[in-house]
Amino acid sequence: MKEAIKTIAIVLLVFVAVYYALVVDRVNKRMDQLNSQDSLSVVTNEDFNHQLNDLRLQFIGRGKHIQEFQKSVTDLNDKLDITKAVFSAKIDSLGLIIGEFRMNTETEFASVKNDIEDLSGQLASYKRQTQRTLTDLQTNISRMSREATDLDKRIKTLETAAVEPEKKRK
Repeated sequence: MKEAIKTIAIVLLVFVAVYYALVVDRVNKRMDQLNSQDSLSVVTNEDFNHQLNDLRLQFIGRGKHIQEFQKSVTDLNDKLDITKAVFSAKIDSLGLIIGEFRMNTETEFASVKNDIEDLSGQLASYKRQTQRTLTDLQTNISRMSREATDLDKRIKTLETAAVEPEKKRK
């Protein structure tokens, strides 16, 4: 019986050893898989760290570009403010010039209007004077025409009167 117990114990130990070998073999295979995945993970992790470093460098570069852009925007805003001030001054100056021009133009228009009114009065006076002169000339022409007719009649009467005494003398 002791032998049977020893045999059973040995068989059990063999089964346990085989089972243990199988379990250890499975565990070793799983460990090999995990090691290979871990090595891939390490490679992936290193690649990720490298890419992260590249991104950090890109962000630093972009940060520098953004700072340069912000500086150029600030410079452009300053130039824009200066240009705005210059244009504002020029617009104010132009407004004053236009106001002065308008006042001068209104004054000149008023002067021209007064000159036109004066010339209209002078023209009306000249027209009346010319009309009077024309009427006087027409009156003088009619009078001279009548006088010429009267003179012609007198000359004819004198001629006829002078011809008649000569006829009587003969």
